[in-house]
Amino acid sequence: MTTATDNRALHATALAAGILALVVLFTLPGGPVSYLIAIAAGFIAVLIGHRAVRRSGPLLWAAVGGLVLAYLDLVVSCGLMLVRVTRLLAG
Repeated sequence: MTTATDNRALHATALAAGILALVVLFTLPGGPVSYLIAIAAGFIAVLIGHRAVRRSGPLLWAAVGGLVLAYLDLVVSCGLMLVRVTRLLAG
């Protein structure tokens, strides 16, 4: 059985995954493939964040912060992908 102190690494990983998802979104050049990569990174960060939030520990705030960042990344990258595909199909 895991204790609360054992979950520190998972909580820190969730925060790092959320930050990394945002870094991926803002560093890749714009385009449908880049947005698909950003969506995948955001989805993976959301999965890691949900797993981390379910466990208690002293760094739970980090897991919640990472999950919020991951969801923001997912929403922004899906919106950008929708706009890009609409522009491709309309013009």
